[in-house]
Amino acid sequence: MVSLEQMRASNAQIKTALPAGLVAVFAGATSGIGETTLKQFVKSTVKPRVYFLGRSKESGARITAELLKLNPEGEYHYISVNVSSIKAVDKVSSEIAEKEQAINLLFLSTGTLLTGEGASTPTQPLCITPHTTP
Repeated sequence: MVSLEQMRASNAQIKTALPAGLVAVFAGATSGIGETTLKQFVKSTVKPRVYFLGRSKESGARITAELLKLNPEGEYHYISVNVSSIKAVDKVSSEIAEKEQAINLLFLSTGTLLTGEGASTPTQPLCITPHTTP
């Protein structure tokens, strides 16, 4: 197992070992682990371009302001979307694909649980379906 010290040493090399302008997409980044990881990514990179997705416009505005303070050279794009809708995810994916040639990091921390047959359709939100055993 990698030690905490080894992880910290590796993370400390990000600014010099990785190129400037990394493109990252964070889904579920307006609170908790996603928000914390987003902020650490922004602090550790040079001129990042970040798209972060969430439902709360207020949280998006707050986090954008915080990211600009952490790394003023980065670009930060909040997209208000309910990622439990496959149709909405397809739309946002297309919008990002029109702007970017590649995504260097995709971070998913939405906490969605899918189980059972027919848990979602392209026009309906994803839902939690109880699993039953025969």
